[in-house]
Parts: sequence; C-alpha cells; structure tokens
Amino acid sequence: MEVCRLKETRNCIMKFRATEEEKSIIMKKVDASDLSISEYLRRCALDKQIVAVNGLDDVARELRAIGNNLNQITRAVNSGYIQAVNLQGTEEVLGQLWQSLNSLQQSVQ
Repeated sequence: MEVCRLKETRNCIMKFRATEEEKSIIMKKVDASDLSISEYLRRCALDKQIVAVNGLDDVARELRAIGNNLNQITRAVNSGYIQAVNLQGTEEVLGQLWQSLNSLQQSVQ
C-alpha cells in the first residue's frame, strides 16, 4: 500500500551566478518549456525530463474559437433564426481533438 505524502514546502533559496550569455540561453530554454524558472532548473538538476511542445496554445485557442462558433450556431438554431443543422459529427470530432490535446498536455507535465 502506498503512503500519500503531503507536498513538501520549498523553503530553501538557492542562488548561482551566470554570464549574460548563459542567462540568455537559460531564459530561452525556460520560455520554450512553458515552466517557471524554478521548476525548469529543478527538473534540469534532478534529471527529470523536460518536454516542450510548440504550438499547443495556438491549437487550444483555435479549438475554443471553433467551440464558440458551434455554440452560436446552436443558439441560432434553437431560437429559430436558422434551420436545423446537423453538427453532431463535428461536435464529436472536436471533442476528440480536445481530449487528445488535454492528454498530450498532461503527459508532458
């Protein structure tokens, strides 16, 4: 049986020196990783995997926009402004895409 551990408080401050060039390189990698500086450096130092997936934010933004458009179409159909449109297949595909995006995001965290 596993024992649940409470999350330990990170109360130790660590400092180190770097050249401007080193700082620039580190910050570019931090930005690409979508992690905080502290989390990125902890993962590097503790040999944890760091995975950067570029473009996920753009994909999520597009899926939200498509979902908003579908909601507007649904409201228009329900209020009688336009005739009924069958969007069930579209809704299912978008749901699958959203689940895939969430799974991918969780697997890289």
